Amino acid sequence: MIKSRMILMGSALLLGLGAVACNGGSQPQDTATSSPEPTSAPTEDVVPAPDTTPVPQAASAPPEEPNQDNLAMTCTGSITVNDIDFTVDFTREAGFSRVELKRPATGEVFAESFLSYDGTNAAGEDIWRGSVQGMADVTLVHLSPNPAQIGDQVSVGYDMQWGRGNCR
Repeated sequence: MIKSRMILMGSALLLGLGAVACNGGSQPQDTATSSPEPTSAPTEDVVPAPDTTPVPQAASAPPEEPNQDNLAMTCTGSITVNDIDFTVDFTREAGFSRVELKRPATGEVFAESFLSYDGTNAAGEDIWRGSVQGMADVTLVHLSPNPAQIGDQVSVGYDMQWGRGNCR
């Protein structure tokens, strides 16, 4: 009997010690007591969402070219005042990219100019510009506010003289 009492007392003692240990010592747990303020997590470098508000293009930045699908065509015409025929290459990838100028009597190409997109005019028509050996300006105006297509007309200016052509 003494042995069973000792086992019971030992069990009670162990249970009591366990309750104290779980309770954090001799103070009773109070659920109404607030826990200490949590420490703030370390701050990370947070990248803000980008601003998607459109910005007007600066005067020095070239505007984007209006290119779609894989259309390729050639536009031919004449500047009759100077007796010049022109041929303009167009692809959707490069737009109106190059113009060749030749004399119709001989068929000789005397000049070529690579064109760069320069924006639109007040009528919404695309304008492309280049120069011949840095001396004479070449300007092409696509005479439609819509994307280029077969059957469109272009106006080409060279050395301050203008002519028209059709695209095929």
